[in-house]
Amino acid sequence: MLQSKGKMEIRGFDWGPNITRLIIEFAEDTDRKTELKPEMFQVTEKRKDKGFPGEIDRKVSDVYFSDEFGNKDEETPNPGFITLDLELEIFKGFPFYMEGVPVNKWSRSLCVNVSLKEGFEILLKDGKSEKMADVNISLDEGKNPDSIYLPEIKNVSLDNKFTGSKGHTFSYASYCPKSASNDNKRPLVIWIHGLGEGGNDPRICLYGNKVVSLVGEEFQKIMGGAYVLVPQCPTYWMQYKEKMEWVFDNNGQDSIYLTDLKELIDDFVLSNYVDKDRIIVGGCSNGGYMTMDLILNYPDYFAAAYPVCEAFIPDNLSYEKLAGIKNLPMWFVYAMNDGDVIPSKYEEPLLKRLKEMGCNYKLSLFEDVHDTSGKFFKDGEPLRYFGHWSWIYFFNNECFDNGISIWQWLSEQKK
Repeated sequence: MLQSKGKMEIRGFDWGPNITRLIIEFAEDTDRKTELKPEMFQVTEKRKDKGFPGEIDRKVSDVYFSDEFGNKDEETPNPGFITLDLELEIFKGFPFYMEGVPVNKWSRSLCVNVSLKEGFEILLKDGKSEKMADVNISLDEGKNPDSIYLPEIKNVSLDNKFTGSKGHTFSYASYCPKSASNDNKRPLVIWIHGLGEGGNDPRICLYGNKVVSLVGEEFQKIMGGAYVLVPQCPTYWMQYKEKMEWVFDNNGQDSIYLTDLKELIDDFVLSNYVDKDRIIVGGCSNGGYMTMDLILNYPDYFAAAYPVCEAFIPDNLSYEKLAGIKNLPMWFVYAMNDGDVIPSKYEEPLLKRLKEMGCNYKLSLFEDVHDTSGKFFKDGEPLRYFGHWSWIYFFNNECFDNGISIWQWLSEQKK
């Protein structure tokens, strides 16, 4: 029986992370004469997380010899890897779960089983053919690097910690453009995550929403190379006093993390070749609240802000405080049918006051949030997501003003 092991490739999508490919490594060299067909393999996801089916079959769309990273290998006579492309279906292959509190975590129980169907065998370099033993790839709460491959963040630094003067410690992810130097200082784009991405594993922040797009080729090309900083809150950004159990009674109070988060940003700027006139901050929901909290308290520090479905209640803001951001370039994004951060409670009164002050902000207001890829439908119409998920439009660069996209606008901002 041919022994093998495997790893799952995970990529970010509009709805979050998804297991897209399985890379199988064989104990012995395989022979290219093996005729690989998708119908040879049975792939089954098994999990015990609450709210998920116990077993789901995944359809194999393609299979081929590859290197250890899943790249097609069309030359090696006896390649040691076979990669299975899985058909993409929303929420099949979803490696996160939530239980009790609304925070994303890697599944504790997800295991992908790969088996060779009856009647098929694998050829080996010595001319023999063997049945393949089942391969079981366990997610193991994301703790086993040998079982997960995250190609989109291969150049992202993840093992970062910072403790501020108030005693709060943050994990954070960061990306540094190769072109940065003392003679070529680059802009810094900060993303502040939402309620479901807190903790101490920055990978959750990068994949809970499609934050991986900020380190992708298109965004980086538009920006001409930009630093990306993604701090992770140990609890919730909206927390305004220590040891509180919940945060939705925040009526515009400063976050307990405000000072320490600003110190983290300062430290990152000083430690890298960052253009201090091009520091841009944004985030969604709970992170949109934190974006507002930062710019309201440090209005002269940032070159621009892009709050998405932001959750800062403006009722108690003084005129003086709000006037401080009157001239700060801002681009707001939200959907009218947001059922979590109700526009009439958050964005609408804030934007009304800003408009009355003469603030020339930009706004991308969507009727709802739906698939724009042309791949996912329900009842003949583009699949509709939750109205709160307006960050999808930002990460797909689908917010426009007079023909200028939000990413292009970010690239042009400078104090």
